[in-house]
Amino acid sequence: MSTTASQDPMERAREACLRFLEHRPHSRFELLTKLRRKGMSDAVSKQVLDRLTRVGLVDDAAFARAWVESRQRRRPQGRRGLAAELAKRGVSREVVEAVLSEQKETEGDLETALRALEPKKTQLRNLSREAAQRRASQFLLRRGFDYGTAREAVERFLET
Repeated sequence: MSTTASQDPMERAREACLRFLEHRPHSRFELLTKLRRKGMSDAVSKQVLDRLTRVGLVDDAAFARAWVESRQRRRPQGRRGLAAELAKRGVSREVVEAVLSEQKETEGDLETALRALEPKKTQLRNLSREAAQRRASQFLLRRGFDYGTAREAVERFLET
């Protein structure tokens, strides 16, 4: 009796991964988690993910680069915030550090923090300087910027 593709666990796992990857890049950990939710065994999932990694469809470094680029374009964040998000998605510390080092070469933390504050300009305009400093600093700290960067960005931002 022959097994059809829809009954073969390897093929089902491969097709599921390809469907997930159609929408956006995923880390290996995210794909493994999604396959587990679909009831796929870890052994089958690992084999499929190893194969997709070999052919370049699953690449945590490429995923992390795309994630950082997208995040910095839509919702600028500090290195700590980005590192935490990537770690939550299962990207290794080494890959995170490498990708964030690349990102720092293109735009420094201070420039990113100033971009993050730009949409807040109207909200902060009518506040006292102290209140504006406090709110802007808290905002940047929540976005994962370190204290020194937040302080310097807020000072520059309020001078404009």
